[in-house]
Amino acid sequence: MSNNNNDAFDLLNSEFANVELEKENARNLENLRRRQAVRQQAVTEEDFDAEDDEESGGSGCVGIALRLLLIVLLACALAWIVFMPEGSMTELLQKLSPHAENAYSWFAGFFDGDKEKSGEAVSSDSAEPVSSDDGQVSSQAATTAATNGSGQTSSDTASAQGNESQNVNTGDSPYHIKVYRPSQIVVVYDSAGNPSKVFSCSSGKASTPTKLGDYSIRAKYRWRFMVGNCYTQYASSFSNGYLFHSIPYGKKNPGTMANSSYDKLGNPASSGCIRLCFRDSKWIYDNCPVGTPVQVVDETAPAGTVPEIIPERIKDEAHSGWDPTDDAPENPYNR
Repeated sequence: MSNNNNDAFDLLNSEFANVELEKENARNLENLRRRQAVRQQAVTEEDFDAEDDEESGGSGCVGIALRLLLIVLLACALAWIVFMPEGSMTELLQKLSPHAENAYSWFAGFFDGDKEKSGEAVSSDSAEPVSSDDGQVSSQAATTAATNGSGQTSSDTASAQGNESQNVNTGDSPYHIKVYRPSQIVVVYDSAGNPSKVFSCSSGKASTPTKLGDYSIRAKYRWRFMVGNCYTQYASSFSNGYLFHSIPYGKKNPGTMANSSYDKLGNPASSGCIRLCFRDSKWIYDNCPVGTPVQVVDETAPAGTVPEIIPERIKDEAHSGWDPTDDAPENPYNR
């Protein structure tokens, strides 16, 4: 009987032990699951952080690539503008807007502007300078323009002023112009090939020579605002950046001429344009319409080709700033 009681007690203890073991196992399993869940969550967060890093890094790379591409495109556009074929940008901009050409003219002039300082004015011959508020007159208006006492154009001419006119005749001129660069002489030939006018000039200096080639007068300006913050009178553009024009002026005032530039006539002095005295630039402006052929050659002028005399400048305060050939009544040379 005693043995039977011991067996029952042992069995009961065994059952209790098994229950406790199961509870312990259950607790261990739950703890294991919790730790697993925590580890899983940590791994997931790391993955999210990695993905965020990849996304931010990817967007940063894309941004850098886009900026580099934009810089390359701008550099290519700038190079094309500076080194493009003659006149191609002008033709394109003329189709887009008549005002766009003036913007390009200023831009081109910014690179080629002559910042030479002279006595009373800052002179400059630039690659298509910015137009003055007077702007440009067409060939027909230029050849019929009369000037009043102050050297300004008449109201008829002023009413025709505006942007460059490209639809004027291109083959009816009675003249053709030849610039003999080594001689610093401009010869205007008639239709028979005989010299009609011979002018002394100042072409581009050695560092900025007037380019050789065949051109034609393409636009005219009664007053022309130039890069370098100065003006010229009676400007006739014969190429993109090259003009026949008067001596530069510090203001749009005929009494503010750059004295030293006048004294250099007959010698290279500009940054590409052809400088002439008032009398000669006005003659070309009035008599050589848009379309007049222009040729710049690296040849000496024919023997016996003598330019018209340019009056010597009187170097006193009363005459300072005036072109001796200016026909304005207020010019002290005309008193």
